Amino acid sequence: MHMPIIFLLILVNVIVCRDFYVGMFKHNDILVAQDRLYKESEYHSRVIAKYGRMFKCPITYFRVVDRLGIGRGPTVEILRGGLRKKFLVLRILSIYNYPVSVNIYVGCENKMARELTTPLKPDTITDRGSFNKSDVTATTKDASKDDST
Repeated sequence: MHMPIIFLLILVNVIVCRDFYVGMFKHNDILVAQDRLYKESEYHSRVIAKYGRMFKCPITYFRVVDRLGIGRGPTVEILRGGLRKKFLVLRILSIYNYPVSVNIYVGCENKMARELTTPLKPDTITDRGSFNKSDVTATTKDASKDDST
């Protein structure tokens, strides 16, 4: 009986809970945001807080954690962005006229350039002991062309 309701809430992207997360934080991922969002309560009205941020890498994981621990927690709704996007916009609604106080964690995929170093192979050295031009990756300054002397 409860499964259709949970499935419907997931399709609408609205969840009421103390700990809301989407995606998976893998072994080499980077935590790019650890933000705290707070908005005070107003007299006899629901509190609406919005969170929006752009990132330099595609999002693989985000999590919203209620810091108050009172009641069921706030309602989290994804307005724009999300997984595999470079931006995230959330609407967080408080219930029972409580303030909104949440921690937001965002993780991105680690795509740092990795440099591979391999030892020089014996076949890259010619008979005279010099290197082939195709194997040289760095240039050096020629001392004969130096005009300072």
